[in-house]
Amino acid sequence: MLSGFTGWHFVIIAVVVLILFGGATRLPMFAKGLGQSIKIFKKEVDEVRDDSKKSREEPAEPVYYTAEPPKESAPRTPGSTRS
Repeated sequence: MLSGFTGWHFVIIAVVVLILFGGATRLPMFAKGLGQSIKIFKKEVDEVRDDSKKSREEPAEPVYYTAEPPKESAPRTPGSTRS
């Protein structure tokens, strides 16, 4: 029954439902919000691409860890407590 429907059919039905129930005044606000969302999404995708390109171009600096024992302020004696 629904095998003849494509993506465009559902888009047209959604627009008709929005016009009927949302009113013609809300449709431009909806379209503006959708456009802004797409614009922000594209901007974020471009930033991620730029970041990944930079990370491939610049080698990472090595991180060196030292294994030094903790320094104690006073010698410990049996039965003493640390504060």
